[in-house]
Amino acid sequence: MKVQLLKIPSHLIVAGSSWLSKIIIAGVQLASISYLISILGEEKYA
Repeated sequence: MKVQLLKIPSHLIVAGSSWLSKIIIAGVQLASISYLISILGEEKYA
């Protein structure tokens, strides 16, 4: 029995990894901002 793998075009892999990277970066930025505000407070953060 032969298993056929799904062929994904390389441009879709590049675009998908780019979007995934942007989502991860946005999540890290939101987490770091809330962390810094909790440590510094709103006055010192600004």
